[in-house]
Amino acid sequence: MKLSFKNGRNNKIHIFIDKEYSLTVDGEYWFTSEWCRLKEIDEDDFEELKEEITLRRAWLNALDLLSMRSHSQKELIMKLRRKYSQETAEAVAHKAAGLGLIDDEAFAEIYAKELVERKKYGISRVKNELRLKGISSDIIESVLLSLDIDTKESIINLIERKYSRKLSDEKGKRQVIASLQRLGYSYSDIKSALREFDIAEEFDEW
Repeated sequence: MKLSFKNGRNNKIHIFIDKEYSLTVDGEYWFTSEWCRLKEIDEDDFEELKEEITLRRAWLNALDLLSMRSHSQKELIMKLRRKYSQETAEAVAHKAAGLGLIDDEAFAEIYAKELVERKKYGISRVKNELRLKGISSDIIESVLLSLDIDTKESIINLIERKYSRKLSDEKGKRQVIASLQRLGYSYSDIKSALREFDIAEEFDEW
């Protein structure tokens, strides 16, 4: 099979097999590979070329994702799986980790801090969110120990900022408790914080 190529826009190279368009890849890859010097290839070569270009595209996709924000390894794999096979996604994520572009512990520290400070999540919700990102239990426990969290103060601030108006009747109080539990705060911690509003004793009967 005859192999040829043409320059496209934005540093793209269009590859042709027997004068029919087949693939597109970036110029940086193409002109540093052996493929650009070949005039003919067989079926096995063509399959190898397609695999290499797929990996190249997935790698560039991963770099784009990582340039926007940090990712856990599992999260990057899940995003790459939208376009590529599991094998390709895992190979690219492994390469990124090997180059230090992915660090689950550093990611977990940043993400956990964001969840606590910006979203006001409690410990159990933070743990769950980190698990969903594929962070190991050991890293989660280490990261949570490093956080400076005053759970009671966090709940009080949330109530004062968002929920104080709902504490005037029983229905509203139940809604406040449910909302705080969804954020990851335990019932005992919520009750402790509500003592500051002189209504915690009412919950003993619920």
